[in-house]
Order: sequence, then structure tokens, then C-alpha cells
Amino acid sequence: MRLAYLLTALLTAVLPALAAKPPKVQWTKTFAGWGNAQGYCVQQTSDGGYIAVGTTSSADSTPTYAVLLVKLYASGDTQWVRTFKAAGGMMGSSVVQTSDGGYIVAGGAGAADRGHWDPCLLRISASGNELWRSLLANLFSAQACSVVRLGDTAYTVVAQRYYGDNAVILWRTGSMGDLRWTHAYNIFYGYDDPNELALCRTSDGGYIVGTKTLLKVDSLGAQPQLKTYSSLGNASSVVQTSDGGYAATGMTSDYSSIYLLKTNANLDIVWGKLYSPSEWSRGQWVEQTTNGGYIICGTTRPGNGDDKLTLVRTSSNGDTVWTDTPFYGDGYCVRQTADEGYVVTGESGGLFVTKFAAEGKR
Repeated sequence: MRLAYLLTALLTAVLPALAAKPPKVQWTKTFAGWGNAQGYCVQQTSDGGYIAVGTTSSADSTPTYAVLLVKLYASGDTQWVRTFKAAGGMMGSSVVQTSDGGYIVAGGAGAADRGHWDPCLLRISASGNELWRSLLANLFSAQACSVVRLGDTAYTVVAQRYYGDNAVILWRTGSMGDLRWTHAYNIFYGYDDPNELALCRTSDGGYIVGTKTLLKVDSLGAQPQLKTYSSLGNASSVVQTSDGGYAATGMTSDYSSIYLLKTNANLDIVWGKLYSPSEWSRGQWVEQTTNGGYIICGTTRPGNGDDKLTLVRTSSNGDTVWTDTPFYGDGYCVRQTADEGYVVTGESGGLFVTKFAAEGKR
């Protein structure tokens, strides 16, 4: 009995220490595109591989910008790489897989004759070929930032308007990108970065949008419920949590730290936590993990130093479990994978995709 007690006590003491170690990098793949490339969104695909989207750019190319879409096998080996262009350029911000194994990409298409960006959807086959594209508007400069799929029949897209009072716009489309409805919300946003606007479908069929505020709307984009938080500079990512509330990450209002905000279903604050790995830090993406905690992906910048990819893993109440800055670069998206590891994309000498092992597996 005493031996069993001692073994239990030893395991109790050792296991938390093991769990507190950041997970091991299993592989990293980098894609330069035309010269510069950023990865903005990644997800695991139904075949166990990964799809990542971003933008590639070069001052020496015409057009200057193109969508970069990368498909990887589960091993990290490249399955295919595609670029998609428009006359005035094209940028990719978000990707989701469709039921037939293809993909929907949200971004912006440059209109050379009008001098602005149009929110755009691209429908891509499983082999990476473009099936159709849809411009959602051509009356003002805006870029689609995030897309969610509604079965096989429709998509909902959120966009950031660069000019004017209606800074946040929500579109609902049919299965071919045809417009069903649109709503504009009078929220001054203040950023012109497509990676600073988040969209998540909620369990009641509505949507939660992260900006400088949290905006909750119903399934038709109506009945807006809006909350602002003095400690939150912006919400780059927002998700619904297992208790029906929401978690959002971004910057603190003084732009110094990663902020994780937890609310209840009514958008009232439950708690807020700050993480400051360096003098300047921002959170770009948050997901709830299978154990009820959270994983945050972002960027930190030491004084007069270069940006570093930053991951913060927290408990369910926001306490830090571990923090990792594995290499130089910017982190934009993190997902927990089927093996309970993580996959991350961002920019580090190009669009990178990095696979981390499950916690505790060295």
C-alpha cells in the first residue's frame, strides 16, 4: 500500500511538469510563392493532410498579389501548390473544406479598372483546380476575411470595408457564390488588415464576429447584439466554447500583450487574461482544446528585435500551461489536429506550415 501511495504521489508530481513542456515540432514546410508569402489560415483535411491559404506577393510581378493555396499530405510532404490571380491582384485570407473534398477560399480580388478590392470567393476542386469565383461586391473597397460553410448549399462571409462608416459586412451566398443577403454594421474598425476580423458560426445558427467588439447576430444577420470591452484592443479570433459562451483573442487596448477574453452566452465577461512573452505581443487565433483549455497563436516582438511565432496554451480558466516561441516569424492560425497535436501557419521566410506533436509526446 505504501509503495502504491508513493508511486501515485510521484506520478502526480511528475506529470504536470511533463504536461507543462511545449510540444515537439514534428516538421515545418515553407513556401516562398513569388518571393514573399504569408499563411493566414490552415486546417486538417478529411484525408488527414492539411490545406493552407495565404497571399504571395512580389513588386516585380504583374499582378503584384496572388492567392497561394498549399495542400500537404499528413506527413508534411507537398501534394500540390496553386496560385490564383486577378487583373488587379488577389489575396487569400480563409479556407474551408467542402463535403466533396474541395475547398472554398475567401479573400479579395483587385479591380484594375476601379482601383479597389472586391470581396471574393473561390471554389477549388480536390485536385486544386478553380471551379468558379464570385465577386460579392464592386461598389467599395473591401476584402473577405473569413468564410464558414453551411452544409452543401451556402456560405457566409465576413468582410472588412476599408473606407466609410459601415466597416463590417456580412454576406450569405448560395452554393455557387450567388448573393442571398447582406448586412452592414456601423462599427468603426480602424484596421486595414484582413487578419484582424473573425467569423464563427454559433450553435443557434447565428454568427459571432470579432472586431474591436464582439458582434452576435442571428442566422439572417439580423438582431445584432454588440459588446465592447475596455481591455480589448481587437478580437482577431473568436470561437464558441463548450459551455455556450465565447473566447476571443487579440491585443490589449494598449497594444502590448496577448489578451484572452472569456464571456458567457450573453457576451458578459467571465474573465480576461494577459500574456506578455515580450514587450509587444498580439494574439491572432484561438481554439478550445479537447481538454477544455485554449491554444493561442500569435506574434511577439522583443525590444528592437525580430518577430517570433508565439503559442500559448492555457487551462480552462485561462491560466498558462506553457508558452513557446519556436522560431522567428509571425503566427496567424493554429488548429488542434486529430492526434491532439497542433498545426500552425504564418510567415517565416514564406508561408510556413508547422506540425507539433501532442503534448507530453517527446
